[in-house]
Amino acid sequence: MADFRRCILAFAVVALLLGLLPTANAQVTNGVSCTANAAVPPTLRAEGLTELVGDIVLNCTGGTSTPLGQIIPQANIQVFLNTQVTSRLIGTSPLSEALLTVDEPTATQVVPCPNSITGCTDTGAGPGAPNQTEFKNGVNVNTFQGQVAGNSVFFVGIPIDPPGTTGNRIYRITNVRANANAVSAPGANGIPGQILALISATPATGPGGLTSTFSINNPQVVVGFVQSSLVTSITGTVSGKTPAIASDIAVLQCVGSTTGHSFGSLNYTELFPTAFKTHTVLGSGITAQNTLGLVYNSESGYYNPTALGSGNYIGEGLADFGTRLRAVFNNVPNGVSVFVTVNNTAFSSTANPLTGTSASLVASEATVDGTTGFTPVTATTTTGGGIWQVPIANGSGEAVWEVIAANPLANQTYTFAYYVTATASPATNSPAIGTATVNMWYAPTPPTFTAAAGGTAQNSSVPIPRFVDASTATNAIAVTICRTNLLYPYVTSQAGFDTGLAISNTSTDPFGTAAQAGPCTLYFYGTNAPASFTTPSAVASGTTYANLATTLAPNFTGYVIALCNFQYAHGFAFISDVGARNLAMGYLALIIPDPASVGRQAAAFECGQGTGVPGACDNSGEELSN
Repeated sequence: MADFRRCILAFAVVALLLGLLPTANAQVTNGVSCTANAAVPPTLRAEGLTELVGDIVLNCTGGTSTPLGQIIPQANIQVFLNTQVTSRLIGTSPLSEALLTVDEPTATQVVPCPNSITGCTDTGAGPGAPNQTEFKNGVNVNTFQGQVAGNSVFFVGIPIDPPGTTGNRIYRITNVRANANAVSAPGANGIPGQILALISATPATGPGGLTSTFSINNPQVVVGFVQSSLVTSITGTVSGKTPAIASDIAVLQCVGSTTGHSFGSLNYTELFPTAFKTHTVLGSGITAQNTLGLVYNSESGYYNPTALGSGNYIGEGLADFGTRLRAVFNNVPNGVSVFVTVNNTAFSSTANPLTGTSASLVASEATVDGTTGFTPVTATTTTGGGIWQVPIANGSGEAVWEVIAANPLANQTYTFAYYVTATASPATNSPAIGTATVNMWYAPTPPTFTAAAGGTAQNSSVPIPRFVDASTATNAIAVTICRTNLLYPYVTSQAGFDTGLAISNTSTDPFGTAAQAGPCTLYFYGTNAPASFTTPSAVASGTTYANLATTLAPNFTGYVIALCNFQYAHGFAFISDVGARNLAMGYLALIIPDPASVGRQAAAFECGQGTGVPGACDNSGEELSN
């Protein structure tokens, strides 16, 4: 924020100085006067660090054309933004992909200046020559690289040949990228932030000492509106709710999960129609975008590889890839595998890149697309239609998809399913108890590049586009321990009576149930209730734990709840006078369903037989009335 304030202050100082120099603006060579306009200021992503601002167009008239064969006087043209310029540095630093063109050359009419550091010398076509002939028909150079310095880009030695009173001369500045994240986001009134450009022209000393300058009407223009652009969410497969509820993401340790079970959908929704962009208009591949002034709605800007394919102009305007969407899974418990779909649910291999809603998995967030696009990631299984296993290291792993078809006329949502597998092995604590989260956002973000480098102009070693990470962690997978809750309604060890308590682990059975083992903790409620008691060791499958109330809770009368960390626990209580000489009775402990109201929502396996219907809760094991 401090850097942003310094940019604003510097911007204000420049504006003030220009406003205090009417004499300099009045020193017009040959009477040229220009009007600055911003060509279609785009809506820019507040999370973006390399957003393409709108072209700046200087429309100039007046003056007397340079005589035939004489050197055209030159000027330096500079653009100041109220944020950092992040156009890619190309060739000799600080030359960049930002370009200034003269008289709107077509793709085949472009003649680049071979040395934009000092500028190029041009000669006049003379009064009476067809307007713009000398720049459009290859007589003189008409394309110059900009040099980036902080929040400005400047063009050195630009020929200023007056077009006369009946013609006009056009100077267009394109491929200027800006750090939109440093601009204030929309306030409570919803008014978007603005990226402002201030344009100035100063004399440049050319051959023979000839200099030129010109007046600029309306020198300050809006070149972009900044808006928040992305919202993410998870929709649960079982409940169909957004955000997903706890039952959607639950895994019982003793049950596990299979590949065929989709946990949920990862949703990426753009907040304005042009937030998601393809690499170029071709989609994931690379194609020329060489018509000046045309809005392409891609991550790349003006890109003319035929005319600007050598020297310092290689790759000018070309991004590294289309918009990328990332899911980072963190704290994934041991024994859990995560899978995602290779494509979004609306994917079509034949989708029109300009109207479709398609995205495909890429190898990593910063892998640069080739001339024909990225290499598709191969699905590891076809279960559910093209599933890829997310590599997990130290509990973390990520998946990244690239947008290859996007409609700039509608807000779109790109949805990807995710799956979880886990083999039940409670005896080895696998899958481990824990909750995995997912962060969903644009890619790339730091640490693919450093935060300091991300907001300033960089060479091709730092990717375009790039973003800040404003994601928040959302619970995606929750492995919970298997449990049976037993209620002993009446237990006593007072007045010469005692109660025997037994708990059997019946997970060994003739039905192929996986054997489980775990401790049981007994909680006492009533007169002289002691602290809770946990069995010294796990109750093994096929065994019974037994003890007396006089040992566990002397002089106690009340009820006991036993929480056993395994399914299929059953309890029995036997109350008698000491020695069972006069009175004795026994009963089965009640099995209590895991309540949904105690700090959690009931899981799918507890409610509505896996349907997630609220209020229809069943125990994760068996439920007996007595």
